[in-house]
Amino acid sequence: MSDGKWVEECGVFGVFDPKKVLHEAARLAYYGIFSLQHRGQESAGIVVNHAGQFLGHKGVGLVVDVFDDLHLSMMTGHAAVGHVRFPDPGEGGSDVIQPMQIKSKAGQLAIATNGSIINADEIRTQLKELGAIFQTTADFEVILTLLARNRIASDCIEDAILQVMSEIKGAYSTVIMTDDRLIGFRDPLGIRPLIIGKKDSSYIFASESCALDAIGAETIRDVLPGEVITVSEDGLFSRYYIPQETAHSNGKLCIFEFVYFARPDSCLDGASVHQSRVNTGRALAREAPCECDVVVAAPDSGVAAAMGYAMESGIPYGSALLKNRYIGRTFIQATQLQREMSVRLKFSVLKSEVRGKKIVIVDDSIVRGTTMRNNIQILREAGAKEVHLRVASPPVRFPCYYGVSASNPDELTASRSSVEEIRTAIGADSLAYVSLEGLKASTEGILCGHCASCFDGAFPAGVPECHAEIYSEKSLEENEAK
Repeated sequence: MSDGKWVEECGVFGVFDPKKVLHEAARLAYYGIFSLQHRGQESAGIVVNHAGQFLGHKGVGLVVDVFDDLHLSMMTGHAAVGHVRFPDPGEGGSDVIQPMQIKSKAGQLAIATNGSIINADEIRTQLKELGAIFQTTADFEVILTLLARNRIASDCIEDAILQVMSEIKGAYSTVIMTDDRLIGFRDPLGIRPLIIGKKDSSYIFASESCALDAIGAETIRDVLPGEVITVSEDGLFSRYYIPQETAHSNGKLCIFEFVYFARPDSCLDGASVHQSRVNTGRALAREAPCECDVVVAAPDSGVAAAMGYAMESGIPYGSALLKNRYIGRTFIQATQLQREMSVRLKFSVLKSEVRGKKIVIVDDSIVRGTTMRNNIQILREAGAKEVHLRVASPPVRFPCYYGVSASNPDELTASRSSVEEIRTAIGADSLAYVSLEGLKASTEGILCGHCASCFDGAFPAGVPECHAEIYSEKSLEENEAK
């Protein structure tokens, strides 16, 4: 977690020119994954199709650190896939950096995926018993190994992908490059987002529409839940794992995309991320009003919600907390003292704006609460008369198994503490969260439903076998009663 926030693990990007006019697919992929950097800052990679030869480069670090002009100038081709990531707990080393490449009897494959396969361990064990060899513990290698196996017995790779989708459980949006095509597909519930667009004669897949905007591409539409879209020299065509007519209506897009993960200038499944955050702030002001002098945002993720809160409440919006963008992520600090000092270095206060005033600070979420506790403390030290906290999401009470970097219940403050206990721990004069109903209603225009498992424990795609008993219906009822 970064600054006590959940972090998305991955961003995917793919480009394919059926006319093969494009020669700088890797550069487009570079700009695409650069615009998706917020979804993963641990590593980056690109694989390009150069006249049937796959050339790849990847490494640890930000996109600008992994690639330079020399790399990109050598990676010419008409198709490419790219990826940025945060690591899964316990994962490390270059082997788990995507995209991953293999050569099989059916040809070359390169994969970039976002999400989590909750039955990956079971499948990996089964495949090992059949003689498969794995280089990593990553979910994407399970998908790729299944695909290579299924492709041998299938008439086309799309049939093999549909077979893979019948075998895996979880949440995923995936882009696969073969010798002659680019394929994007999304889990049957559409928990992880995937968009398709076009630039000149090239088609593009991306985790968010902001990546399409960054390269001047036109957004065509969202990939439907359970849809497999192929781009080849024959054009664009789709196959469906579930009925096309009910794909969106039965979809469950991760609601945390709107809370925090996605960039504010993106649009996911018909809903504007920025507008949904403003709407949530408005709902929060109606549900949890506060008599204060000024509304301020927890930078930067709370800005849109704070603006909405100010609009709805009529309380002036102001600046109080400033963020130093040159400080590294606070979770890399070894001791509690170092973490607290890094927060103080990362955030500073406009003292003249808060001295003697009653402040309501709006944040998008509270996972651990460490950063907010320190921010409230420095606001008080700067002379704030009162500090009230309003949160633009419900309490995060359950871990996520669908592609988020933290899935340990012990890291979730709300899973073991009441609202009043959290308020006391962070030092706020009052604390209130928006309701789940208010949050869902804020995603105005969305074409599908929501996965809100981190708030309600519903887990529409299931949970790993080792956690199944904990999240049975009976256990959830007992926990709710407690």
